[in-house]
Amino acid sequence: MTDLPPIDSPETLPGWHMPWPGFTIDWRRAALVLVDLQNYGCNPKVGVAAMLAARYPEIASYYIPRLTDVAIPNARRLLDAFRDAGLPVVFTRHGPLLADGSDMIARRRRRDTDSVASTTTPTLWHRGTFEHEVIADLTPRADELVIDKNTSSAFNSTGIEWLLRNKGIDTLILGGMATDMCVETTARDAADRGFNAVIVEDSAATFFERHHRAALSGFARVFGQVRSTDAILAALAARTDTGA
Repeated sequence: MTDLPPIDSPETLPGWHMPWPGFTIDWRRAALVLVDLQNYGCNPKVGVAAMLAARYPEIASYYIPRLTDVAIPNARRLLDAFRDAGLPVVFTRHGPLLADGSDMIARRRRRDTDSVASTTTPTLWHRGTFEHEVIADLTPRADELVIDKNTSSAFNSTGIEWLLRNKGIDTLILGGMATDMCVETTARDAADRGFNAVIVEDSAATFFERHHRAALSGFARVFGQVRSTDAILAALAARTDTGA
């Protein structure tokens, strides 16, 4: 149990004076986007999660169960449902494209240098490493897009917008890691480009619950919608959507 406030919604914030983002989902034009569910951040045995368990157990005690017991199982449920429905699935992977990291902006290169100095662990791993790969539980299929990005938003360093538009997609159902970083930034960018964006609350995770809730509250008030895995699966199964 937690005493943190709930995620903002018309039900939890009835006095909000601005209109809530409203749209309905045309499932024929929807895609699942799983953001950065990679070994470096989501495999408890390696990378950031292993570092947190060793050095910051109080953070790991929330973050790792959130991943293993909530976000990843729900991402798997969404993945299975979209595949069964024959709907598009897109994976993103975050990290430098080059082994020396020279393709990253200076701020990110500096962040990795500082992280190694303080924890012996970088924040990102380059393409081609085990840590950079999508976790085994969610392995992409050959007919699914895997987008490698070296920025927080998939829209800032890849051609994902044009790939989605080429496929006639106008609605993104997003989950992944981390809620308040790459998931939120990608979802906000999608909304600013005219896509309908839905973040699936219980298929996303970050290091602190208060940051998770704050990110989703800000997103829900302005940019898109926040729903549960169960709500998305029910709407998809019925191929109907109320916009609620």
